[in-house]
Amino acid sequence: MKPMTGKIIAIFLALGALTSVAAATVPGPSSKPVDPKKYVGRWYEVARMPNKVQANCAAATSDWARQPDGQFQVIQTCHMGSATGSEKTWRGSGRIVDEVTNSKFRIGFFGGLVQMDYWVLDRGDDYSWCILTTPNPKFLWIMSRRPNLTPAQTTALIERARSMGYDVSKLIFDNPPAG
Repeated sequence: MKPMTGKIIAIFLALGALTSVAAATVPGPSSKPVDPKKYVGRWYEVARMPNKVQANCAAATSDWARQPDGQFQVIQTCHMGSATGSEKTWRGSGRIVDEVTNSKFRIGFFGGLVQMDYWVLDRGDDYSWCILTTPNPKFLWIMSRRPNLTPAQTTALIERARSMGYDVSKLIFDNPPAG
């Protein structure tokens, strides 16, 4: 029984080492502080990594409002199939969970039954764009204050996400760049 115990311990140590290496390559929240007053308002999705919740979504938006108690109300909307398709809406409320940079938010949906952490990886100095992720790096959103960016602006944000280690070849674009 001792040889088997040694093998099991070795497997757990190896998995722990792999997890540590993977965690070290996952970008964390921005060291650039987020001003909650400037973050509120409407954000348009420029691109996202595929995810089940947003399957078949187009023209997605995220509206953030600050409540008097400091919490946030978030309304996420997309249109099914195309920009003119029927609306699908998720409502949530949450709070800042990183008091140092204000770049981590925890939002509860469905009356708080589903909790989702969002990290602002980077943002424009003028809050015209941001790159969001979750602690699970398979999720990524590139957001803008405008529904359509120029091809050059879109390319610059994609390159920024690539420089942070994301496989941008998987990005879905549901708002075409402005011409």
